[in-house]
Amino acid sequence: MSRTVKRQSVVAFGLSFLDVLCCGLGAAVLLLLVVKHGETVAEIDAAGFLIEHVTAIQELIATKSEEKTELERVADETQRQIIALTAQDDARSSISRLQSTRLAKLLREVQQQRIALNSARQVLAADAANHQRLAEEAQQVSSQQHLTGLMVDSDRVVVLLDSSASMLSSNLVEIIRLRVSNPQIQLSAEKWVSARGAAKWVIERMPIGASYEILTYSDVVRDSQGNLVTTAQAPQWQTKQDADSASTHVDSLLKDLIPLGATDLRTALTAVTAIKPTPSQVIVITDGYPTLPGKAALNRLRGCPRAKSGQVPLISPSCRRSIFDHALRVNRKDLRGIRIDVVLYPLEGDSNAVFGYWELANLYGGRLLSPVPGWPTS
Repeated sequence: MSRTVKRQSVVAFGLSFLDVLCCGLGAAVLLLLVVKHGETVAEIDAAGFLIEHVTAIQELIATKSEEKTELERVADETQRQIIALTAQDDARSSISRLQSTRLAKLLREVQQQRIALNSARQVLAADAANHQRLAEEAQQVSSQQHLTGLMVDSDRVVVLLDSSASMLSSNLVEIIRLRVSNPQIQLSAEKWVSARGAAKWVIERMPIGASYEILTYSDVVRDSQGNLVTTAQAPQWQTKQDADSASTHVDSLLKDLIPLGATDLRTALTAVTAIKPTPSQVIVITDGYPTLPGKAALNRLRGCPRAKSGQVPLISPSCRRSIFDHALRVNRKDLRGIRIDVVLYPLEGDSNAVFGYWELANLYGGRLLSPVPGWPTS
């Protein structure tokens, strides 16, 4: 029991000693630290150090602020330049687009002008060709008119075409034969074909836009529309629209017309004077003196027989001349101022008609033409 106590006392003493040593060593170290040894570094001025560093930091901040401000100014200037350049680019683009639009418009206008120019050239070429053709036709017409002596007025011309049976032929026997022949043979009779051609020839010589009328007369008078002319139904002027339509009109009027009946010149001239405004020229296409006195009694005319009921009176050459003079005498006043030309075809037994019709043409300032067979188609 005593051995155990001794061992415990030694261990406790050892630890306490160590503690004392450590404390002593610590105190010595502390003394070394506390006690000054030689020169010492001056104490640091904490407040000045802080102020200096704050000032430096503030200066740095101010410098950075100035740099920031300058950078912002440069950025703003750059932004303005970018905006200006963008605006200029937009303006250039707008100008470019506008110029492109104008250029495209100018190109279209140039193309249109070129097309119009080509059209104008074609029209001018057509007009030149047309003028040349018209000049040649006019020269040809003038040549033909001067050769024939028959001048056609430029407006208000009446063609008075005899469509009596005698217009089938110049020979009386042939007339009788043709009157009982086929209608196609009658229509193709040389004298009648020539007379229709003469009427067409007159209309072809008139200018475009001129007024004309074609009256066919035998024992009745018909106008260019095929209508019967009466005191209540006066003929009307027709307008020549173009050469083709006028020729077609004449052909349609005369192509199926068969010469038939006697000749009533008085009623035909009365129909002429009924047209308003008054004609400037009348071209009579016939083959001899008339055989009907119109409304007058036949026996009242010099040299004419009394008509017996149911019989056809025999008309002598002197009676036919009296009927002709009566027709002119009745219409003399109304025909004043109208030029009358005559195209006289031959008729056997009526050769003296040339004197009466020559006097008629001479009295009214016209001319008498006695055409060759087949004129004007030959």
